[in-house]
Amino acid sequence: RSDQYERIFEKEANLITVGSFWGDGSRPSKTEYDFSEMDRMVNFGLTRGMDVFAQTLVWYAPTDLPAWFQATPKEEIEGIMNDHIDKIVKRYAGKIKAWNVVNEAVNDSSSTLRKGHKWEEAMGDDYIYKAFVRAHAADPKAMLYYNDYQMESDEPKYEGVKKIMIDLKKRGAPAHALGWQMHVRPGSFNSVRWTQQLNEIADLGFDNYITELDVELPANATAADFETQKQLYKSVIQTFLASRRHKDIIIWGLRDKDPCWITDNHPLLYDENLQKKPAYFGVQEALK
Repeated sequence: RSDQYERIFEKEANLITVGSFWGDGSRPSKTEYDFSEMDRMVNFGLTRGMDVFAQTLVWYAPTDLPAWFQATPKEEIEGIMNDHIDKIVKRYAGKIKAWNVVNEAVNDSSSTLRKGHKWEEAMGDDYIYKAFVRAHAADPKAMLYYNDYQMESDEPKYEGVKKIMIDLKKRGAPAHALGWQMHVRPGSFNSVRWTQQLNEIADLGFDNYITELDVELPANATAADFETQKQLYKSVIQTFLASRRHKDIIIWGLRDKDPCWITDNHPLLYDENLQKKPAYFGVQEALK
């Protein structure tokens, strides 16, 4: 990152999300770990007085699971998961405030859990509960959350996530919160419906976090689109702050054109030249 990038980040943010992914090279084999990049990011946040969140410990996505893992017999998967959680969470105990323990376990447009991935093949749906128990044992003081996307606009998916949270609570699992990714688009956000959902989760006994907020626009966005984006950012944050048990808000990046799956769709608060967009002022107005 440039010096300008880091200066803006230090000024505007008091929280950083760092990544520990199976497929990012940090676990090149069953027995090897490379913590160098993770250490760098954690230290960047801590030396600037930021809270540090981290993701993700267990994710179904094939792209996040390296070839050595995909080739592992299912009888060994639970042991590998336990070792992974133990080593990573214990290493950063007292440094990382919150962990995304299980990510995106529910199918789109359905209340059913994803099937056919390595975790489910080895442990059934019980992998979710087991991951939370293991993470809590590794760092009893860390906040642990389940994380998913489009729950605010996909009612069946939301119902599936709610089932997970209810099950975790019934079983006494150390799950503390729900992470709402909030990758939203103009026309997809209903403030009234989301308020009901947020309060429902709060009434179940869980905190609410916005973990990956961005607002996607057309690639050829106009001035009117950027004004719409501003108002949508503002509405999302105002809705969140008016709900029960709301906690932190994480925006999923600093500037447009940084690599991500919607990198050409102007999703963030700064443009590619690190100039504030209307969206920046929408967030500012909401926070005021």
